Amino acid sequence: MRKSKEEHIADARRHIENARKILHENGKKEEGFYTDEKYVVMAGHTAYRGILVALNELMKQNGIKKTTRKHVDDYRDFISKIDKKILNYFNTAYNILHLDMGYDGIGKYTVVQDGLSCAEEIINWVEKKLKK
Repeated sequence: MRKSKEEHIADARRHIENARKILHENGKKEEGFYTDEKYVVMAGHTAYRGILVALNELMKQNGIKKTTRKHVDDYRDFISKIDKKILNYFNTAYNILHLDMGYDGIGKYTVVQDGLSCAEEIINWVEKKLKK
């Protein structure tokens, strides 16, 4: 059974909340940094996946049905045709959540919060677009 638009958005938000929970419960925050790299990586991947869940649904609603795995440039191209401001949020979230956290394990608290905030902005934007 196919999920509704609302279920996709709820799923995307759940990913962000799970990322926050991972950091809160396991991140070991000390002096403005999450010190356990394993959980920073997990949280980064989880939050970034939430963005993709939302964007994939919006892309489907706009008739984009790519059968192979999407590349970051596919998302960038799609967003850039609709809203340049959201593209800035996406690029920031990609750099922070996917690269800095997800691969490098960088856990500076304020940077992590910026990445999660960008993810929420993107999901809220997708939700508005899906309601049109």
